[in-house]
Amino acid sequence: MSWKEFWTGYKGKDITPELKDFNWGAFLLTFIWGIKHKAWITLLAIPLIWYQLPFGLNWILFTILQFYAGFKGNMWAYQVDWWMKPKDFRKTQARWAIFAVALNLIVPILALGILVKFIQKSPDNPEDFVNNTQCSVAYSKLEKEFKRVSLNTSTTTSDLSRDFAKRFKNATADNDQVKFSVNVEGKLTDIYYISFEFAEPGTVCNLEKGNCIIKSSFVLPSEVSYTNHCMFNFDSRKNIKPDNITTEAIKKGYNIFKYL
Repeated sequence: MSWKEFWTGYKGKDITPELKDFNWGAFLLTFIWGIKHKAWITLLAIPLIWYQLPFGLNWILFTILQFYAGFKGNMWAYQVDWWMKPKDFRKTQARWAIFAVALNLIVPILALGILVKFIQKSPDNPEDFVNNTQCSVAYSKLEKEFKRVSLNTSTTTSDLSRDFAKRFKNATADNDQVKFSVNVEGKLTDIYYISFEFAEPGTVCNLEKGNCIIKSSFVLPSEVSYTNHCMFNFDSRKNIKPDNITTEAIKKGYNIFKYL
């Protein structure tokens, strides 16, 4: 294929004047429509949607591409479906237009409906969502690395936190807590913590007794009142078991559809 063929979409089939209409399927579906009709120039829509340019320039270029596809769509489609009768050709492109309009209407309506239902379900859901996501993240870290820490009858909570923290590049030990941070504008900021607690100091951890506890929550200023915590028990064999409330939080986690 020459560059001229790529940009013009013309491959040697002259479309009849009666079929030179605006193609709504090509306008609304761009590269989806273009792949089916081998109009490869419409693939430029993908980087324009994916990458953001200053001043919304990508969306301006995308709109220009949409109109270009709409005006050239029938000519591009004719290069593939030149063998069709004009009546059948129009019907085929009309189906694409109906599908495109339906898709552009149904998807936003469904998204809006889900959002409205989510908001109406409970005003506390956003807070639950954030907390449950943190529980899921903490549990995944514990499942991945806790088996590797050193644990015996003389191990202290500080020992556990130091041993656990060194297994993550974004973690630091602070007494019995392991604080996890993220880079915010070039500065590391603590976001949440995992702490190790022995309810009965000097005893061997026992999952049934629940005397070895792991707590996880957000790192917040002292003046902020926040009572939601993720709780886990562990035993001397380093088995991790979330409590009932935390188990429910992990099941929902960051899957927003489980809150509906």
